[in-house]
Amino acid sequence: MSSVYEALQRARRGSSGFVPLRSPPLREISRSPVSLAPGPLAAPLAPLLAAVRPLLDSKAGVVLHIVAATAGEGASTIAGEFAMLAGTTGHRRTLLVDADRRNPQTARTFNVDTGQGLVEFLWGGAEDADVLQPVAGTMLSVTRLIGERGPAAVDAETLRELYTRLREQFELVIVDCPAVGEGGYSSLLPEAVDGVILVVQAEKTRPAVIAHAKDLVEQAGGQVLGAVLNRRTNYIPEFLYKLL
Repeated sequence: MSSVYEALQRARRGSSGFVPLRSPPLREISRSPVSLAPGPLAAPLAPLLAAVRPLLDSKAGVVLHIVAATAGEGASTIAGEFAMLAGTTGHRRTLLVDADRRNPQTARTFNVDTGQGLVEFLWGGAEDADVLQPVAGTMLSVTRLIGERGPAAVDAETLRELYTRLREQFELVIVDCPAVGEGGYSSLLPEAVDGVILVVQAEKTRPAVIAHAKDLVEQAGGQVLGAVLNRRTNYIPEFLYKLL
């Protein structure tokens, strides 16, 4: 195929060679080799799920970016925990997309094949079962945006069409993005998603860096819904903290 976009356009017109992406049925999820329970951040992230619930209730499918200002602030951890929360107690058919090609931490955590991703599937070179890793006992599936053997970049129209198609298959799509400071974040089309959540490491990231990252997201057309303060230290003993 000459381009991913042309393939998508043919699929949109009903090309017989295209197999629509599907979310795994529950019977497949139940026998998935990956089984993870919500981690220690599930309870702290519950307010975030509650905050975006009105958005989820008002739209057929929601795509969210989770991104940090700089690398190492825990955006992948937050994305994974939040996706697990949505796919378990949130009862949402959820897709977690690892869009970080340099360090696919999320894909490795969920034992996803890092060699191929959604773009390769749309190109016709992979089966959906090869790129979607269901998580046992949940409504969550995990994938990569572009695999190691995929193209160097994805054009804007292809990515926009991809977001549209994912909205048709999943109630919530969470994209784990590379840090804003690493460059290239705008290529993930923040203007085409429904909201952006900034991850900030407590007591590390300077306010000026956070403000600059927020400005860059908004300049790229993204709507910042809020921020998650990660790795916050409680200097008060837990039993006293609960009494405050």
